[in-house]
Amino acid sequence: MKNVLFLSGIDGDTRRYRCLHHQEQLALHGVASTLRTADDLQAYVNIATHDLLILHRTPDTDVVKDLIEVARLRGIPAIFETDDLIFEPELYDSIAFLDTLSPEAASRFRQDLHGQARVFAASDFVLTTTGYLAQAAARHGKRAFVQRNACSAEMLRAAEAAYELRQQTRRAAGGEQQEVVIGYFSGTGSHNRDFALVTAPLLEVMARYPHVWLHVSGPLELDSRFHSFRSRIRRAPFVAWQELPNLLAQVDINLAPLELDNPFCQAKSEIKYSEAALVGVPTVASPTDAFAYAIIDGENGLLAGNEEAWLAALTRLVEDPAERQRLGEDARRRVYAEYAPEPRSQELVATLQQIEQEYTATAADAGRMAATLAAAMKRQIDRLQAEQHQQARQLDQLRQTLATWEATPADSQRDFWKRSYEQTAAHHTEALRTILARLTNAEYESRTQPGTQNPQTDSSGRYS
Repeated sequence: MKNVLFLSGIDGDTRRYRCLHHQEQLALHGVASTLRTADDLQAYVNIATHDLLILHRTPDTDVVKDLIEVARLRGIPAIFETDDLIFEPELYDSIAFLDTLSPEAASRFRQDLHGQARVFAASDFVLTTTGYLAQAAARHGKRAFVQRNACSAEMLRAAEAAYELRQQTRRAAGGEQQEVVIGYFSGTGSHNRDFALVTAPLLEVMARYPHVWLHVSGPLELDSRFHSFRSRIRRAPFVAWQELPNLLAQVDINLAPLELDNPFCQAKSEIKYSEAALVGVPTVASPTDAFAYAIIDGENGLLAGNEEAWLAALTRLVEDPAERQRLGEDARRRVYAEYAPEPRSQELVATLQQIEQEYTATAADAGRMAATLAAAMKRQIDRLQAEQHQQARQLDQLRQTLATWEATPADSQRDFWKRSYEQTAAHHTEALRTILARLTNAEYESRTQPGTQNPQTDSSGRYS
């Protein structure tokens, strides 16, 4: 194994962890690699010279299908890489992220996932982040390997600076810490259901201990009952990963709740634990597959599977600063020993070498492979040329329209825009009248129906 081609279909932190970090780890062992996006035609050139093809959550486009075919002709395996349970379409409705999307966006998101699932089905091996994901892939007949998310060298440098500043701040305080800050860091707007698991215990803790503060970073809808503690709640926007260690280092307890009965949550990795551990902050987490793997309860963190356990864990850490420090420092040592680039790189190289050994397909005739690759590239060139011709025609039509407009007398131009404005305004007025009529009828019907009552709020502050 000398050269690995990564083809990535999704950006953000998932590409950073599953492609960029893997490239860094391979480089530590002298293995070269190339990263292309799923629509980059340069990948046609790369596939002819690389030893492994890793498909990071790619859609089933013609480019991806072509590359899988050429890989097979060359006798090299196609490895599907995923950090989410995206290959079981029957579970897509369990994804909390869908709750944050419009119906149109949710439909497109599902289509994207279906495309990724088809690439998963067409691949020879699977590389995942957790044992739960590997077992799910195995149920679909796939040979799956676990390569856990690792930190990068740049992450370690940023965390070390934040950790040192945290230590300096605590030394300056002389052990007389006035407040305990509980932190929750949300990367997307899809974690409301997860955070609801700790709402009641957290409210109880904040009511018991007036020196406890809550820090929330990123998008999250807090229960209305937190309004009573608004003077002790800090909100911060979502920040880039380079800035995250500085925020994590400012809290004393890190929260990582996940829905235990949700397969997508069970498949999530343990990065919320490892990122906090880098700066010496202990984590209380739900005992999902990944957190139960990473955290030995009571040694390098705490696990909580229900509200009673969450309340007990938070109470324990709020009342005992020495326990917080002990758990945080042990977590930091373990992360440096198990999640740093060097130890993870050894495992990654060994895994990819094992995949090479297990893949027994023989390469086809070189001429056949070259002909297939040339035909695929020609199809893409023809497609691009057709798109360019269409764009040229559209540009010509636009120029003709502008020329006709410029030749039109000014009075006619003004009349055109006036008519357009009046027509639009009339449509808007009619739509508003229709909506008002419907609302009026609905209000009248609700008042005249027997037994109708005003909505009441329950103990959580939501309308029942």
